[in-house]
This record gives sequence, C-alpha cells and structure tokens, in this order.
Amino acid sequence: MKKYKHLITSILCAGFAITASATSSTYSTIPTADTFVTNGALNNATASGNYGGAGALMVAGSASGNGTFESLLQFNLSAAVTQFNTQLGAGNWTLGTVTLTLAGNNGVQGQQPNNAIFPKINAGSFTIGYLANNNWLEGTGNPSTPTTDGVTFNSLSLLTSSSDQSLGTYSFTPPGNNVQLTWTLAEPSGFVSDIESGGTASLLVAPADSTVSYLFNSRSYGTAANRPLLSITAQSVPEPGAIALLTGGLVLVTGCRRLRRL
Repeated sequence: MKKYKHLITSILCAGFAITASATSSTYSTIPTADTFVTNGALNNATASGNYGGAGALMVAGSASGNGTFESLLQFNLSAAVTQFNTQLGAGNWTLGTVTLTLAGNNGVQGQQPNNAIFPKINAGSFTIGYLANNNWLEGTGNPSTPTTDGVTFNSLSLLTSSSDQSLGTYSFTPPGNNVQLTWTLAEPSGFVSDIESGGTASLLVAPADSTVSYLFNSRSYGTAANRPLLSITAQSVPEPGAIALLTGGLVLVTGCRRLRRL
C-alpha cells in the first residue's frame, strides 16, 4: 500500500490544484451613451426635448414636482468578453453577478438640485429594464438648452417592445450627497445574450411610483469616479479533464481503502 501512497497523493494534489485554479474576473465600464427624458413643462423641461449632454440623469414619478423623468444608459460589452476569454479561457466561463452603481451630488431627502428643471429629491421605488432596441441617439441637449438631435420623451415609446425585460424593482432612500449606491440586476435571457455575445445593452430607469425622485450623475459628469458603472463578474468553469483527474484520484483512494480491509 505504501508504494501507492505517493502516486495517490500526486493525483489528488494535481486534481485539487487544477480545480482550485477556477477563478473569477470582473469587468466594469461606464456608458457609451446616456440621457434623461421628461414630459415636464417647467424650466426648459419639454417632452420634445433632448438632454443627452447633461451631467446628470433622473428618474422621477408623475407627482414628483415637474412631470415624469426616465433615463437611458447604453453599454458596449465587447471588451468584457475579450477580458473573460483572456483571463478565464474562451468558452470556459459563466456569468456571475451584474450590478449598476450610481452616485449623485444631490442625495438628501427634500433637497432641490442646482438646476430647477429637476424636482426635489424624494424616496420611492424605481425599475431598471433591459431594452432590446439599441437604436437611439444620446443627443447634445442640456437642461438649459434642450435640442432635438437625440431621443426624447415623445420618441421613447418607439423604442419599447415586448422583447424588453425587467432587471428589477428597487427601493430608493436618499443616502446623502456623493454616495454610491449599487443595484444588483436580474439576468433575463436577452440581457445575458447581449453580455455573452459582447454586444450592446441598453437600460431604461423608470419610476415605479408617482413620487420617487432620484438624481444621479451621467457619463458626462466631471468626476470620473462618480459616473454610472456597470460591473459584470464571470466565473471560470472547471475543465472536464481536471474533474476527471480528481474523480479518478478519489476512486483510487476508495479502492485502496477497500483492499486494506481485505
């Protein structure tokens, strides 16, 4: 039995070493395009206006103070697949968690943002959804000078379809200024397909009640660390050879133990 001891140990160590090499990789990126849209009517708010050049995004309900606000964010995910294939092996990884981190410099309950186009900050609920249609333009408008060169509240309905999928409903409690909040997203098939293929994914942040008012920074915000951040974690899948080696080692140990009892 002793002469097999080192062989068995080597097999087990090799199997454990290979399976232990299973690891994870996290890819993070800011949007390639984002904007808010509104049907408000005060302080340059207009349903036919575009605000893609603004430094902030907002989700607000119809009773928040100046109409409904919704925000769109688009992410290019090609580099995520490249990173996962490089670090974990092509075809050798599976998705873990997907999160969206947002921060705003107006995050106190009842606070009035610097630009009067936005309603006062208020707790409430909102949704994040996956849009199957990526054919929208960010535009160049801002809260002082809206334009018509990008998506607007009036044209938003043309983007939605039955292929859209919910990524979750969330409860917002104003955390204070410049505090990052991270929201864990669901992973429905369409969204997963975009990630795994390295495609483009569009997200729509919309109010889930009439009084929520949540202001957060856009990709144009001056402080890079507080821009929206989509983070995707992938985990490696143990290779079949490693599993077979470890299984074989365990079978060998079991067999040797039985021989010792004879």
